[in-house]
Amino acid sequence: MDKRYCHYHSAQPATWHCQPCERHYGDCCIPLNADAPEYAPACPLCRGHLRFLGAANTAQPFWERLPNFFAYGFQAGPLAFCALLALACVFMPAVFLLWIALLSVATKYLHSVIEAASFGSQDAPGLLEAFSADSLRTFFQQLAVFLIALVLLWLAADFHSEVIYWAANIAIVLVLPASIIRLSLDKSLGAALSPGEVGQVIAAMGWRYLILCAFLFILWQSPTYVGWLLSHGLPRVVMVPVVAGLTGYFSVVMCAMMGYAVFQYQGELGYVSAGDDAPAGFAAPEWHRRKALAEAEVRVKEGQTGAALEILVAALREGRQDLKLNERYHQLLFALGERAECLNHLPHYLGLASRLNPHLAASAFLNARQLQADYLPEDPAVCERIAEVLIERHKAREGLSLLRNLHKRFPEYPGIPRAYLMAARAFSEELGQVQPAQQLLAFIRQRYPAFEQMGEVVQLESVLAKLDKKSG
Repeated sequence: MDKRYCHYHSAQPATWHCQPCERHYGDCCIPLNADAPEYAPACPLCRGHLRFLGAANTAQPFWERLPNFFAYGFQAGPLAFCALLALACVFMPAVFLLWIALLSVATKYLHSVIEAASFGSQDAPGLLEAFSADSLRTFFQQLAVFLIALVLLWLAADFHSEVIYWAANIAIVLVLPASIIRLSLDKSLGAALSPGEVGQVIAAMGWRYLILCAFLFILWQSPTYVGWLLSHGLPRVVMVPVVAGLTGYFSVVMCAMMGYAVFQYQGELGYVSAGDDAPAGFAAPEWHRRKALAEAEVRVKEGQTGAALEILVAALREGRQDLKLNERYHQLLFALGERAECLNHLPHYLGLASRLNPHLAASAFLNARQLQADYLPEDPAVCERIAEVLIERHKAREGLSLLRNLHKRFPEYPGIPRAYLMAARAFSEELGQVQPAQQLLAFIRQRYPAFEQMGEVVQLESVLAKLDKKSG
């Protein structure tokens, strides 16, 4: 199955779907409320029910997670399982019923691994879970599948044709993992033997199923090769438990891989699970903020700008001091040419942005100048902060316009000498105008003799005097 992506953010995998609107949404558009986990998200457009897609579009391909599968086998449950097999091979007497019980526990545990991994869990089940009443039933169901496979292989051999025999052999090897997956998840022998049910697993994965089979085949052969290598240097009493433990380990790795493959292709298999890597929800205030921003963006991209403004206005009633909400509201008003409302909102937004992000404030000021050529903020601190950013951006004229006659507009503002020192630097360094810079410095000397940066004033005056002599 091809991955689905958010309709509004093409790089974000889809996690929700609205059938009436035919829209896929990612987590970027549908934030979750951690304070109300029972909350059911609604479509931002029609307010209808959304269908959760789980991790069908976000799961990492199983072939990219090979290290995780090998690490999975080193958890407490799998290691206890391997130890059980190793000890049984050494100490358990050759009693038929005891070995049936052991194989039942082993089969049940491996099926539990597939089931847990199919829901995206990265934690292996404990070994004690396999000591349950239905472990014997699971063992005989799995045994039945293997016996039927052997019967089919025997029938193919009866044709005395190598082509038929190997075709049947390969077909059984390819179908067997899908059959085991069905038996683990549905716990039904009928499902494990049903061509339709087994075929659904194969069809869901497509050609990637062949990659899975190749990995499983390599893993299944690994204990045999290790045993062959050890057979030349270890006594049998040591080699047998080692091979038994390795067989258990690689079996767990195989089952974890099969289970995760189901998790990856859950959409086509009818399963829905977010897995352990599902994004957590947000606290209520942050959730309200993100929800408003996401819904407003969706409305804008659908051309419903009026609805987007209403959403932001409603959110700003509770989040008046939220910078992102104010930024989005300003940008939308400016883009729509809502001159009066944009200018009305600017005093609050510029004050907030100049404290938290002066660069945003500078951009908003330049927008304001396009709406009103002589626009000036009503707060001297805002003027100073924005002017500093504009001068850094080499927009000295715009920055200096904010500082012009600052002592007349705001005579009580204590930052006037600092602002005028910055203006003097802008005149001299950005515009190359020495005389206005000298006038500002002289004003600082006369009116603010106790200015804490007077040393910088003196230094700049000296530099300007030298420049003035050279130009003269």
